Amino acid sequence: MGSSRPQPFSKEFPLVSIPKKVVVLPDAGPKNPFQYQLVAYLEGCGLDVRKAPSRRFGAVVSAVFRHRPDVLYFDWVQSFILGKTLLVTLLRCLVFVLEISYVTYIRRIPVVHTLHNVQNHAKRWLRLERTVYGWFLRRCDKIRVYSETTRRKIARFYKLDPGRILVIQDVPYHHYYPNQVSRREGRTELGIPDDAVVFLFLGLVKPYKGLEDLIAAFLRLEGEATYLVIAGASDQQSYGESLRRQVAGHPRIVYHNFFIDPGKVQYYYQAADAVVLPFKNVEHSGSVDLALSFGKPVITVNTPLLNGLLAHQRELLFNHPGELPGCLAAAPRFDLAAIGKANFRVVDGANYKNLILLFR
Repeated sequence: MGSSRPQPFSKEFPLVSIPKKVVVLPDAGPKNPFQYQLVAYLEGCGLDVRKAPSRRFGAVVSAVFRHRPDVLYFDWVQSFILGKTLLVTLLRCLVFVLEISYVTYIRRIPVVHTLHNVQNHAKRWLRLERTVYGWFLRRCDKIRVYSETTRRKIARFYKLDPGRILVIQDVPYHHYYPNQVSRREGRTELGIPDDAVVFLFLGLVKPYKGLEDLIAAFLRLEGEATYLVIAGASDQQSYGESLRRQVAGHPRIVYHNFFIDPGKVQYYYQAADAVVLPFKNVEHSGSVDLALSFGKPVITVNTPLLNGLLAHQRELLFNHPGELPGCLAAAPRFDLAAIGKANFRVVDGANYKNLILLFR
């Protein structure tokens, strides 16, 4: 499972017969490995890929005029249609509808989209979001989802042609993150004893991710041999500080509320016995893929996608937060190393090479 920075994909993937220029929106920035790997994959397949921001009105049309793409690819559409107030959201939605109408009806540019979640995590303006998002999906030439369940669900709910919806997984993260340190090196870095059972949450620290439930569940565990590590930056300083107050002074909770450098991520995963992602609900999570890429068992919510993907470790999936303490307590009784190896095989065998089909 050792890894280094990804090499160009051109030797591994077939080239596109006719080179195309693709504009990716929104630009998630250099710290987003999901989009980094997607762009690297497409470039390795012979596509000319440009990224464009979304943080201003008219971003879509501006990208079209600047780059003159053959295809527009969208990741998180919510950044184009949602604002902090209802008025800003209404304005964003109006501008977005006009822009997509211009792109699809006047410029005739194909639109491709990856559906990460059916609704925004903050649950803001859901009815308006559903209306505008459904309108957008019906104008996409191809839509990518992560499970057959989601494919059937959105085809029925939004009245979409199922033939335009493809189930394709992400490029595994072991093509991106280094993974050369040992378990002992990871634990030395974090100040954790060799004989401890270590649970890890690593990712953006946000309210919808259920970290209060995780802390409460961990505090119910008995014994001195378990540690909890929570690592990642928070986009809401007040929320990050509220969690800091909850764990302050606990000798077996390591709280690193800051961005974890890609080269340091391996220390956290190598130190861990299992990864805990206490989401209340999720369609797809890059954090799950990351845990699998490091060969770790995952304690997380039981969704149709994860129930199928992680069928060999269903005992570690919970249906509601009340079951989380039981999952934590039961985890050490399983062969976690064997589960981790099975998880790595799952993600390493994903059909990510089919991503090029979105652009043919």
